[in-house]
Amino acid sequence: MDAFQYELTSETTINLKYEYGGEYFTFSLYRDDRGWVLHPFDGILLRNPAMCSLVAQELFKHKPFQVMLAKEGILFTDIRSTVNLDNVNTPVAARNERESYDNPADDLMEFVQQHSVEEVIDYECSLVENRISFYREILQRMFMDNLGPSDPEFQKVQDIVRIYEHSLDKLSSLNGPNLDAGRRGRF
Repeated sequence: MDAFQYELTSETTINLKYEYGGEYFTFSLYRDDRGWVLHPFDGILLRNPAMCSLVAQELFKHKPFQVMLAKEGILFTDIRSTVNLDNVNTPVAARNERESYDNPADDLMEFVQQHSVEEVIDYECSLVENRISFYREILQRMFMDNLGPSDPEFQKVQDIVRIYEHSLDKLSSLNGPNLDAGRRGRF
């Protein structure tokens, strides 16, 4: 297996695998209304922010990753991260999604004024659809490795897909015919 692999799962989502210290780590690079977001999916990275930052810093320095970004037309300046990369000496415009803003109330009001509830629901639906695709891909790979519905881990991943599908149905139903689709801003 190469030290870096990626797969385009949709026009707005790229799944990444990167080897660091002899281990492979999985990231998702997805586009939202403000640009591209890099998010880790491995438990070790989610539980250990310092380790996550190290792996992400090395990923941004990795030439095959940089080439992939160029091929896909993604600029470094368009990438944010859910990982704090403020200490990285690279041209990446990454920032911690969880950091507090100067004035969170202003950002909230700006968000509310610029997005209709229908847009928020559509955005959330697209995020859930990406997760469904991600876990379906895992199921396919498990099946190719001769794991099937009788395997307990396969069943758990199937359950995750079902839960996300149920959530998507519930979210989608919120944008029913009774809502005014032409309305913008202010929930």
